[in-house]
Amino acid sequence: MGDRVLNRTRCLKIGLIICLIGLWGCERPQKVSVVAQVENRYLTKEALERRIPTPFAGTISPKEKQRLVENWIEEELLYREAIRQNLDRDPGLSDRIDRAVRQLLASELMARTYARAAQVSEDEILNYYEEHRADFERDQLELRVRHLVVADRNAMNRAWDRLQRGEFFEQVTREVSIDQSAVNGGDLGYFTEDMVAPAFWSVCRDAKLGHRIRTRTELGYHIIEVMDRNDEGSIRDLVDVRGEIQQRILTERRREQRAKLLTELKERIEWSVDWKQLNSAK
Repeated sequence: MGDRVLNRTRCLKIGLIICLIGLWGCERPQKVSVVAQVENRYLTKEALERRIPTPFAGTISPKEKQRLVENWIEEELLYREAIRQNLDRDPGLSDRIDRAVRQLLASELMARTYARAAQVSEDEILNYYEEHRADFERDQLELRVRHLVVADRNAMNRAWDRLQRGEFFEQVTREVSIDQSAVNGGDLGYFTEDMVAPAFWSVCRDAKLGHRIRTRTELGYHIIEVMDRNDEGSIRDLVDVRGEIQQRILTERRREQRAKLLTELKERIEWSVDWKQLNSAK
């Protein structure tokens, strides 16, 4: 009798964890909603829809949906074979299942706790930015540059003449530049010294803001324009660090929520540690 009760308990644990991770629809469904069955287990249309990741809801193809059903059947068949081979009786596996169930439930509890305060207001972001401005100081010079690169001096001079006549930098760059940045009109975005070749950095660093210069590096013949520069020690703009600030606030808030919840639980639920016994263990 004891073995049968223990076996039932282990099966319930296994069933619970598989239900939690969505390997089957656990309710006994109305027959009209059943899309697949393995012995006495059913996959309902509703359970199948829940298996589709939220970002892909409504866009999944019939073939992809068919594969989801096939996956469910395969998992169910493998589960039943594992039970037939008495893997649920393995003590080590039983412990792993128990830990997995506990971790899943604990994670879900915290996810629901965090969801209750997941919004960060613009005032919170602005206040954090003002109170932690030192955190957003640049530790080195940043430059924003656009350039075009050609293979020889004559091509560079022809491009230079077009720019001098008033043609748009982006248009000329897209037509003649051999650099990958041509698709962006030559805009390289912001970069620091460690992100580019030393010779290129040296030229850009010494160029005047907004002035175009011609130069040559190992990459070819360049026309370069420094569009913006942010000196070492300057503060990054709020728009550039907004996402980082939002994540910082959420991380700190979640840390506080978890600590508060654990404090409440420790006061409500009996618990203890035998440190003497623990330290004496070999």
